[in-house]
Amino acid sequence: MMSPSSISEPAAGISGSGAEGERRRSRRAQLHWVLYLACNGAGRPFRTRTKNISSGGFYCAVDHAVKPGDQFECDILVPTHASLDPDDVVCLRCRAQAVRVEIIREAAEFGLACRIQDYFLIHGSNIRFRISSAPQID
Repeated sequence: MMSPSSISEPAAGISGSGAEGERRRSRRAQLHWVLYLACNGAGRPFRTRTKNISSGGFYCAVDHAVKPGDQFECDILVPTHASLDPDDVVCLRCRAQAVRVEIIREAAEFGLACRIQDYFLIHGSNIRFRISSAPQID
């Protein structure tokens, strides 16, 4: 598996990491990519979208409470822009750990910040087996 630090930094839509009080080590890109999460490797994954992502982790909204330290198996669908097919994606399959959970006041949602622990890439039809029947929450 690859280490998260080897993911290249996107150039557009990046939030700086030099802001006062900033705890993150990596810059964040404001990307809203489809994300499938399965808590602690059990049960069916559910579908949401990233709100931002970096080489070390991601932030998303979920509709149920989780706690810091929870482990997730994740599929982040990365558009390839290599064809005219909007479903042409690469899947970043990773293990992640919840590092922060916030209550989002305007909705019955929780903000979830996760650290990516390791990952590998999946191309093409191999992606579909885990995400085809996941419930959607975005």
